[in-house]
Amino acid sequence: MFNQSEVVGKYLFLLSPKTIYTVSTEQMSLPSLMKQVKAQTGTFPGLITTDDVFIDYLTVKENMLVALSLAPNQPKRTTAFLVNELLEELNISESLAKQSFTALSMKQYIQLQLQIALMSHKKVIVIDDWLRHETTFDRQEWLLLFRHFARTTECSFIFATSDEKILSLGKPLKITTAAV
Repeated sequence: MFNQSEVVGKYLFLLSPKTIYTVSTEQMSLPSLMKQVKAQTGTFPGLITTDDVFIDYLTVKENMLVALSLAPNQPKRTTAFLVNELLEELNISESLAKQSFTALSMKQYIQLQLQIALMSHKKVIVIDDWLRHETTFDRQEWLLLFRHFARTTECSFIFATSDEKILSLGKPLKITTAAV
């Protein structure tokens, strides 16, 4: 699944499918982590963040169509059907889908990023440090959701965080130094 021969800089780590990993943002920055995962897997990982990641002048539905049409191995003729099905599954009305992403609740925004990453066949999904700002209850709900997806898909999740509580919840990402 992962190409271990290509290394960015001096870092190397092994990833297994269906696993939740944690890495301290003090140990490795999010941009470095994203580049390293791409180098080792051959594709950029999915990213779940509260930052703006969509094209701001497009609607929710248009952004979804763009994201899924760019995904590898995605049958082009069914993309619109997949988008409509996903909107219905997440209880996003047609009128809300015609607005920008700022109209979505944060929960819908995060859920949509997760579903798009999964539908784009991402093998690794990186979750940035937004969980540390959630309430204990909401954090537990998100962690249960990510664990469910890790068990039922071939995805690995990497929580990039500075929060010690979150760092203790996953398998630490073992980063070794490669000979350069």
